[in-house]
Amino acid sequence: MTSPNAFAYRRVHRLTPFLRAWAFAAALATLLVFNFTTTLLKGIERGAGESWSAGEIAQVAGVVVAVIVLAFALSQLWWSRIGFRLSEDEVEMRSGLISTKVRATRYNRIQAVDVIEPFAPRLFGLAAVRVEAAGGSDSAIEIGYVPRAEADELRRELLHRIAAEGPDAEMTPAEAEKAAAEPDGAISEIGPTTLAAPALIPPIPVARSLAGAALRLSTVFTVAMSLLPVLTEVTFAVVFPVLVGFIPQIWNQIDQSWRYTATLDGEVMNLSYGLANRRRQAVPLDRIHAVRLYQPMLWRPFGWWAVSVNIAGYGSETNKKSGTSRLLPIGSREQAVDLITALSPLTPEHVTAPTWDIRSPKRARVPSPIDASRQALSLRPAPDASVWATTSHGLLSRQFEFIDVSHIQEITYRQGPVQSMMNLAHVRFDLVPGPVKMTARDLDTADAWAVVAELSARELPAFAEQETQFSTGSTFNA
Repeated sequence: MTSPNAFAYRRVHRLTPFLRAWAFAAALATLLVFNFTTTLLKGIERGAGESWSAGEIAQVAGVVVAVIVLAFALSQLWWSRIGFRLSEDEVEMRSGLISTKVRATRYNRIQAVDVIEPFAPRLFGLAAVRVEAAGGSDSAIEIGYVPRAEADELRRELLHRIAAEGPDAEMTPAEAEKAAAEPDGAISEIGPTTLAAPALIPPIPVARSLAGAALRLSTVFTVAMSLLPVLTEVTFAVVFPVLVGFIPQIWNQIDQSWRYTATLDGEVMNLSYGLANRRRQAVPLDRIHAVRLYQPMLWRPFGWWAVSVNIAGYGSETNKKSGTSRLLPIGSREQAVDLITALSPLTPEHVTAPTWDIRSPKRARVPSPIDASRQALSLRPAPDASVWATTSHGLLSRQFEFIDVSHIQEITYRQGPVQSMMNLAHVRFDLVPGPVKMTARDLDTADAWAVVAELSARELPAFAEQETQFSTGSTFNA
């Protein structure tokens, strides 16, 4: 018989409210300090005779103490309303001071369980456990913050419960049991030491991470824009919006490649990365739908490549709460090929020397003058008898995309006015949300319609399998 208290709500750490709002608190503290410093400097300029009296100092101290006491009281009231529990069938998270919000996800709909260590919580030895459900980032549950050891134990407990759900679970029992046996996602925080499997991607050198971020066109453009106020009469206010838009991209490149390591354990890829926000992420291989191999123009002299994927349930690349979709932030071509062949049935020949079935004709140079010669499509079987589509484009920055045709959601035939005059058309593959976009570009219209006809006859996975990719947990508001 189950104890009545077995499924009682468990508390997060008392510092959680402060850590959730630390950015706002830091901005407010900076504003107060700035104003206080300005007032103090003005008092010094006026002379010592106008310095603050004991009563004024007491008043300021009283206000500061009152604010601290009020903030602490409100935070503890907020903390008392945050809790989580693991019941027989689902994980549940409760929050809300004025209105109560309860999120619940069944164990058989969980896709991944990650441990996240943002910068501020790491200073106190705390971490969060993020539970990814099949409905995308909006369906995820983040339990935090709790002590690091408790986060690891909670992850293991969740993975054991997922394994107990049987064959309907998003992770197979074998995958969950393997992941649960790893105390910290197969990679330690202190050093990238593998506990159960050799590193598929060894630790990326810090110098390469910094150089890779510096040699992106977005970085070059940002640096050039930042120099405009110095070299020209353009004011900083003009370039500030541009800097605000590009600097986060540069930071994400550095953060997601910092001390990046990937290991492959069975059908689960374990990732560890992060400078400010350390994260240990598990990616089931059967949730990977599309793969992109790309090389930015400024990386070509160094032979560096990157690999990104679309992961079912993770949503778009702009939402970073779900974790990274870059399984190789920056590495050699050999590492990229080894990675793609490890997470798919493709052979190295499929990746390095694909046999192109259709290429853009020479007249495609009119709508695509730069890379028309690089635009091509391949539809070839893999060793496991699955049919894979490969697209290529880009002359300065080279890109290749790969997908099992059964994972293509929809097919779109598109022809613009210039293409219509040149008897050309695009065939776009609509995929699950993610960084990978696939389009067979500027094909002859006859070839384009032939591709549409061939892919329309593709064998699709069972409806029940597709349904699990988009099912969500539950949310209740009271």
